[in-house]
Amino acid sequence: MTLSLWFERIKNKLIYSFGVHFPYSKVRNLALRKLGHQIGNNVYFSADIVITQNFTGDRGKLYIGNNVAIGPRCTLVVVSHPNYSQIRALIKEKKAEIIIEDNVWIGAGAIILPEVTIGANSIIAAGAVVTKSVAPNSIIGGIPAKHLKNSIKNEDIN
Repeated sequence: MTLSLWFERIKNKLIYSFGVHFPYSKVRNLALRKLGHQIGNNVYFSADIVITQNFTGDRGKLYIGNNVAIGPRCTLVVVSHPNYSQIRALIKEKKAEIIIEDNVWIGAGAIILPEVTIGANSIIAAGAVVTKSVAPNSIIGGIPAKHLKNSIKNEDIN
């Protein structure tokens, strides 16, 4: 690893550690934007959220729309790999997007896996493990998460 790459990793790790765990949500949003994620307006993150990070290069992307609330102890997996295990030679690092559209509420302890889109006006139940994309206006829950019922529609909000 080159010296400049090492400094980039440390800088990004400090931004993540300080910003994401700061007790004020707007600072958490700013830190995630600084790391290259796209965060909309009126987004609330709990201070103990986990967003998997590769602190150099392509880290995977997180796109979050407007008016989104993400509860405590949620995990958003945008990059994953087996670290120093011997199977790392066999399995490539998974870098992907997570897209969370407008007006979404993610309950405490939910886990969102890579390559998932959560449609607008959806609710993710506490503790759900989301492995597939979620249609707009849905309420989902369980392990793995399944559609439970439809939520409100845009016209119901306005």
